[in-house]
Amino acid sequence: MSPGTSAGAALDRAFDLVVEGSRVLIGGAFVAAALGVRDGRIAAIVDVATGASMPAARRIDAGARAVLPGFLDLHVHFDNPGESITDDFAVGTGNSALGGHTFVGDHPFSSPLTTTGARYREKIDLAAAGARVDFGLWGAMTRPSIDEIPAQAAAGAAGFKAFLPENDMGYPAALAEDLRRGFRVAAASGGTVLVHAEDRAAILELDVRSRESGERGYAALASGRGPGIELAAVRDVLRIAEETGGAVHFVHLSVPEAVDLVTAARANGLRATCEVAAHHLLLDASRFPELGWRALCAPPLREPALVDGLWARLRAGDIAAVVSDHCPYDPREKALADRDSFAGPFGVQGAREFAPLFLDEALRRGWSLAEAVAPLTSGPAELFRLAPEKGRIELGADADLVLLDTDADWVVSVDEQLGNWKWTPYAGWRSSIRVDGTVVRGTEVVRDGGLVGAPGVGRFVPMRGWDA
Repeated sequence: MSPGTSAGAALDRAFDLVVEGSRVLIGGAFVAAALGVRDGRIAAIVDVATGASMPAARRIDAGARAVLPGFLDLHVHFDNPGESITDDFAVGTGNSALGGHTFVGDHPFSSPLTTTGARYREKIDLAAAGARVDFGLWGAMTRPSIDEIPAQAAAGAAGFKAFLPENDMGYPAALAEDLRRGFRVAAASGGTVLVHAEDRAAILELDVRSRESGERGYAALASGRGPGIELAAVRDVLRIAEETGGAVHFVHLSVPEAVDLVTAARANGLRATCEVAAHHLLLDASRFPELGWRALCAPPLREPALVDGLWARLRAGDIAAVVSDHCPYDPREKALADRDSFAGPFGVQGAREFAPLFLDEALRRGWSLAEAVAPLTSGPAELFRLAPEKGRIELGADADLVLLDTDADWVVSVDEQLGNWKWTPYAGWRSSIRVDGTVVRGTEVVRDGGLVGAPGVGRFVPMRGWDA
């Protein structure tokens, strides 16, 4: 649809905001257009060549900068470094906004763990007080919390996280019998089970063997916690999902063959989807000697051939979304992994940095910009039914926008991060893409590359499951 035919709302009264540019992404193509915003939504889209008058209280002239739908990051952990959930969200969503994001999906590893309906509802209010962008909250699926799934669903949860391995977060691992029951309960509530797919028994056995051998370094971790551990878990979970009739979404898959298993299951009628974390696209296991603890994540970084395989499947549309899996830790705690990588802690900080770096790498690999932004925008929006309000620039959609300088020489600096724990494996990387502005439902939260306004602009937006 051309901007000239989609003006929609009358132009006889002022808009709250008008954003005008020569490269606005509409319907998969870049066009010269002006967007009129009223009450947080796109109320008019006008071809600037028509010369139509669009009076507005505020205007943004994007010039030659690309104007895109705001990015959606479905996988963040905002547990630290604030003194409260409100502070955590002020820091975390601030970094996300600086990275072009207008929506984030936070996982349930908060303190206290968000495993009940009451805790879920409390977290909504506390998070909203600090949020600079819109957010959703994932629910929990652990043995003690299965009976709380309906209450969490009623409060707005569309998915419930099951963590298969033992972990350092005090979050009970989900065993096969837990998954069977959890899938059925989640399906009855119209929800999806989100799975961290690494085989628990294999990891425990690996830990014993590595202690006996004394090989606890990064190379031993990357080879020992290899693709087979992920593949075994994906196969087991898909069997349980088929048996129970449940829906499953695999978080941060790192092995192309695992993606193929999900794709085949979906073709056979199973409600199965997956995502990929940016660090599994931008980094590979050869970087461990250089980066050490900064690149320690679970699943671990993979060999370059597997990274290329993930890129191929992402381009083919087999992977729905690219996410940060942003997980902050005190660098003093992370650095302990240099002595024992098997002990973790596992997690990469990248909410601020990953989208511009991902887009730069996609362009280097021959993607168009319009193609590259899809797994950051329309893909995740459609995955958990945040569309049509989010993920596209169209009439009636939320006025969530990001302005990109696509001819930049941006250098990643940890000094640009918010919070006290300033580190990322991407420090010093260069990108041709830089986020200049971010608009959340018509409100500027990033201007000229810096935050503006106060926390609290963001609001809770429930995601929706398969049967919602």
